[in-house]
Amino acid sequence: SPALNPAMAHMRSHLAALTALTALGCILAALAAVAHGQWNPPDPEWDEGLPLATLPPFPCQPYEVPVNDEPATNVNELRAHDIKVLMAMGDSMTAAFAATSPHFLRSPVIPREDRYLSGLIGAGSMRYALGSLFQAVNPKVQGGATGATLPLDGLSVEGHHLPITLTQNARLNAAISGAVVQDLPDEVDYLVEQLTTAYNETVDFQNDWKLLTILIGANNMCGACKNSTRDEPDTYGEVLDSVIEDLYKRIPRLRVQLLPMFNVSQVYPWAHTNSYCKTMWRTIDSSACACMTPFHSTREDLAAINKAAVGYRSQVHKIAQKWQAKNLTDFTVVVQPFTTGLHLVNRKLTSEFDCFHPSAIAYVNAMSLPAAFVLSCGPCALDPQIVILM
Repeated sequence: SPALNPAMAHMRSHLAALTALTALGCILAALAAVAHGQWNPPDPEWDEGLPLATLPPFPCQPYEVPVNDEPATNVNELRAHDIKVLMAMGDSMTAAFAATSPHFLRSPVIPREDRYLSGLIGAGSMRYALGSLFQAVNPKVQGGATGATLPLDGLSVEGHHLPITLTQNARLNAAISGAVVQDLPDEVDYLVEQLTTAYNETVDFQNDWKLLTILIGANNMCGACKNSTRDEPDTYGEVLDSVIEDLYKRIPRLRVQLLPMFNVSQVYPWAHTNSYCKTMWRTIDSSACACMTPFHSTREDLAAINKAAVGYRSQVHKIAQKWQAKNLTDFTVVVQPFTTGLHLVNRKLTSEFDCFHPSAIAYVNAMSLPAAFVLSCGPCALDPQIVILM
């Protein structure tokens, strides 16, 4: 095979060394915890907190496309069956990192990004994911994630995250584990590259209507206590708005829906009342959220996270209002507010692996909130005026 160029060889060498050191550190930390009796077996009381309600029935009329229906020509008049392409951007929350992963060192040892479960774009076995719901209207809709990926994109070399693995599973879920809002330009590049290559025969790039969902900010929020301008709400808003501008210029016929960030600090009390979680946060997962997971985190650190969340939500609404005021017919930005008030009422809503990320059941519950589904019967009922497009 041809020799690697020096830059590529250096990158692979750096990645191999980083991966080896990370794996070794994880193993040593885990063994040390076990040796000192700090690691309890899986907690039989993992289901702590308020009981989780079962999903309600959705007795709505079947969705029917009118005979001789004419495709929508205005982005503000889209119906479910007008959408031909689904896309998503964000961080590990959108990639559904460790959603189904068990406690550390239990099979599978390496946690996956369960992208097919992501409520924002999943199209696998998870019935209440956006991709699956749109498939019921249009079986040919493109982009829904259908499988899991390895979280190698969480690693970075020279300031750039590694490419998403198993793109045939990720499809058009461009989310990168560990991403901050400043990483979104790389995700835009991924979507454009995929749309114009892997999807060039199934997607009419210029004419098909596309729906993009963005949830970003958890990792910026987790740095809010460091007083860096990178994580200030104003910076968050400026960067996100510039990304929206780039999307407008590069992807035609696009509707962007922004999801406001919820308060990630809600996981703190749950983690600190469980021995397994406390051990994870003190060892392997101490860097998951710099202002919360380290054992020396303070109330002031948590207050900084909460303040940032409020600021980010305000910026999201300002950006949407700015773009809606342009009255464009082929591009718009809307806010889907249901993530604003998400509440962690039961430990089962967090990943069993790291006690931080949402679990599979959390994605189901988030997507089944009345605000997300009940209006106009919602996407579960596949009503033409689904709330996702309002």
